[in-house]
Amino acid sequence: MIQKLEAYFMKDFIEKGGALAVFSIMLFLNVSFVRTIFMILMITVVLSHFEQRRRRENISALTALPFSYSDIFWFPFVFLITIVTIVQLAVSGIIGLPVYDAFSQILYSVVFLTAYYAVFTLFSVVGLTGSGFIWLFWVADIIFGSIQPSQNLYRLISPVYQENEIAAILFSIILVSISAYLFSKKGVTRRWKRSSR
Repeated sequence: MIQKLEAYFMKDFIEKGGALAVFSIMLFLNVSFVRTIFMILMITVVLSHFEQRRRRENISALTALPFSYSDIFWFPFVFLITIVTIVQLAVSGIIGLPVYDAFSQILYSVVFLTAYYAVFTLFSVVGLTGSGFIWLFWVADIIFGSIQPSQNLYRLISPVYQENEIAAILFSIILVSISAYLFSKKGVTRRWKRSSR
């Protein structure tokens, strides 16, 4: 498993390293709004192969590699979490954030990334353009989370606002669990299998 994960990391660094390096540098801007934009851009770059395979109706480039469908879902997720965590740790060290603040920022980024990774995948599974609809979800997330903040239950679980950390964490875990199940059992997997016959 570790060797397969390393192989995937090398593959993505070679194919998408330039764009990811630029987006990672932008994460050094210690502004939550800016970080969310560049984390979404990182997701769209790393998961671009989902939509390319669907449009071309083949999975030759994926099945030629030693990756299962579960690997294809979880390896990009681990890859993104690793990059964002390392960058956030570097930022915290450079600007001298207290440990608690540094941990809070990393947790915020991981929760946001988890939820939006799941959203991108869910859109792709149902046949929509994840790279487009993820931005619509982001706008809706901001709008719905800003309505009557003092009485807004959605704000508690919103990946953008995360008013309640525990609720936001549970919401992101539920989203990524549903998307993983649909990806491997119901949606994209079956569509790719049919198109490969």
